Amino acid sequence: MANADYNILKDWMFGKLTSLLENTKPNPEYPVLKVSLGEPTLGVPKFTKKILDLNYDDWSKYPPSEAIPSYGNSILNYIKRRYPSADKLIKLNRNIVPVPGTREPLHLVGLLAKNLKVVKTTALITNPFYHAWLAGSISSGSKIHWLNSVPENNYLPDISKIPEKILKSSVIMYICSPSNPHGSVASINYLKNAILLARKYKFILAIDECYGDIYRMNKPKPPGGLEAAASIGKSLENLIIFNSLSKRSNACGMRAGFIAGDENIIQNYKLLVSNGASPVPLPIQKVASALYDDDDHHNKACLHYDTNFEIAEKYLKPFYKDYKTPEGGFFLWLKVNDDQKAAKILWNKFSIRVMPGSFMAKEVNGFNPGKGFLRISLVDKKEVIEETMRRICLYLKTYVIQT
Repeated sequence: MANADYNILKDWMFGKLTSLLENTKPNPEYPVLKVSLGEPTLGVPKFTKKILDLNYDDWSKYPPSEAIPSYGNSILNYIKRRYPSADKLIKLNRNIVPVPGTREPLHLVGLLAKNLKVVKTTALITNPFYHAWLAGSISSGSKIHWLNSVPENNYLPDISKIPEKILKSSVIMYICSPSNPHGSVASINYLKNAILLARKYKFILAIDECYGDIYRMNKPKPPGGLEAAASIGKSLENLIIFNSLSKRSNACGMRAGFIAGDENIIQNYKLLVSNGASPVPLPIQKVASALYDDDDHHNKACLHYDTNFEIAEKYLKPFYKDYKTPEGGFFLWLKVNDDQKAAKILWNKFSIRVMPGSFMAKEVNGFNPGKGFLRISLVDKKEVIEETMRRICLYLKTYVIQT
């Protein structure tokens, strides 16, 4: 016996990529390069090991659903440094809760949206999408309305064109900035308009900011939802933001971060964690505290990605007249003719594993906003990225990709 609503989750991009390539072998003349996954390779700062060792005995203790004082203060100080205008909006135990990465809370906030309205409800999801947004939308019990991200709107959903009928039935909207996979940054006005829309139509605005600290060092830092709320007034009503150390601190396996926003949402989330979800273990909270306190390792990561994007631009700009380095994130969103065919050729002829864009998006009314693009991760050391770009250029020269 199974709920058929969850069958849609089987349509997972990495499973589809495995199926696409299962009968295709890489070229033995080339070492395999895997650039389909956004998993940082710089490593977690070494100082974390000592902290874990010092707090070894805490593994035997149940963690609270709230942040311990050191972790809570580190989060508050991080917000004060990163989003200074939002500092006075945030109260630790009212507006913040620690989370084990952002995947789980992005899903669970959908449960908090369930039955917010008496009508048949709608969940709004940015398309291409992250699978946790889809899981949350299903758990909200809502019909999904896809918000396509297209180049004409800087690869962000045009929220001004959402039909009012849809907005009236909406209980949650998922947006992401900087966006995955495009690296597009939403302006402060875009975020303000999204918040005002959520308040007008009484739905939860879930802003995924897990790439918020991955940006080009020669550009302004991406604004965040907390800043946008502060620019409107003194309320975090209807807003919840998701922040993680997975990308900022190269700590995907640590599963640590926080969510912040509307006090009512946060308090209900705490109840959910206390009764049926995962609090953050005490040793992890203490390590996470040190990581949020330290900006040096984060700055080094951003410089690393800047170098990799400079390498990519050097190789790819001759092939793409409109080539543009993304403002945030660490992915290339590369235009090709047929993304699935391109992925197979790159694997079979050049031993490069990339992600077809069409696997990251849903087709709506005959249109898939990921079709004709490849997502390429630039997380590895520069020598690997250099070799990846060299082979991709060979591919472009050989197989006449549209420029």
